[in-house]
Amino acid sequence: METILPKHKNVLLFVLAVLFFLISCFAGKAQNGVGINTTTPKSNFEVNGSLGQTVTTITANTTLDATQSVVISNNGATAISVTLPDVTLCSGRIYTIKKTATSTANVTIIGTIDGIVNLVLKNTSEAVTLFSNGTDWKTMSNYNSPSSWRVTGNASTDSSTNYIGTTDAQALVLKTNSTTRVNISSAGITTVGSAANHVKIESDGFMTLEGSATIFDDMRVTLDKGSNSAALDYLSGSSGPQIWFFRNNQAIEAMSFTVQLPHSWKEGTTIFPHIHWVPKNNGGFSTGNVEWNLEYSWVNYDPTTPQVFPAITTLTTVVNGPFTASANMITSLTANDIGISGTGKKISSILICRIWRDSSRAADTYAADTGVLSLDFHYEMDTFGSHSEFVK
Repeated sequence: METILPKHKNVLLFVLAVLFFLISCFAGKAQNGVGINTTTPKSNFEVNGSLGQTVTTITANTTLDATQSVVISNNGATAISVTLPDVTLCSGRIYTIKKTATSTANVTIIGTIDGIVNLVLKNTSEAVTLFSNGTDWKTMSNYNSPSSWRVTGNASTDSSTNYIGTTDAQALVLKTNSTTRVNISSAGITTVGSAANHVKIESDGFMTLEGSATIFDDMRVTLDKGSNSAALDYLSGSSGPQIWFFRNNQAIEAMSFTVQLPHSWKEGTTIFPHIHWVPKNNGGFSTGNVEWNLEYSWVNYDPTTPQVFPAITTLTTVVNGPFTASANMITSLTANDIGISGTGKKISSILICRIWRDSSRAADTYAADTGVLSLDFHYEMDTFGSHSEFVK
């Protein structure tokens, strides 16, 4: 048996003392763990300070092993591959793989990661951290990956696999200032605006305007002559363009027309008839009032049971003078511009109308002619047409 000499004992005691001193200074063992540079670790193993890792720079195809931890790929414009080791032989191992800012070519990480064969780093400066659970490689984090869209734009995407959206039956919502602006439902219906007031685009591309998003347009009509029709005369003087004048002292003078409600009309809403006209002031008269009368009968189109036009309704409006000769006037043909109710009416319904003036009526005290420039109906639109030929 070998004998330990006294001087060897002294050396051994010295080594043991140094080890005890270092352990006392830098390691603390608590009931729940071991700490380095702390005597009160709160985990099984705690380091109170920085943790160093091996950093390896590669420029060509590489197979990783136990000697690597952080791998920097400086592959430039040359595509390379990084092969992961057998996942079953390195449970708990962690790798971080990063492309440099000048590496424009792809880095393909070969292995099955999150159930998908191979992971490709496409963007410059892209990085991924992987770990082995003994069965699979898993991504812990992926920075600047194609699956995480960058606010400065993305490159090398594939529209067949890279997109903004959902993979389940949930809506895609776009917001600004924490308020929803665009909603795409799982059924493909898109709304732009608020929940109540928006443009709706259905999955087949048909567009509707809902709530206060509806807009107004004019249905301009062409006036036709009939019995007791107004007379053509010059707008002013004895030459130039002519318009239809409803003359003073000529009893009833009238013009007739028809209106078909367009397919863009929001069914059931009010329509607003207006007349654009000018006072002639012939004979020097400018004072007095003008009375306009609109007659109409409105009926739906029903391909199954043809509908009969109802009784005529007459609307009367008085415009107070004085007037300026040849001034462009716009007058609502309903009291206080309340319009004509469209309740129950559909697209392609028809109005038969007559506009007339009778200067002999008590309310019409303007002793001069009045000329019609145009007559139109303002109507509310909620679509840009209809789904079918006769049905909204």
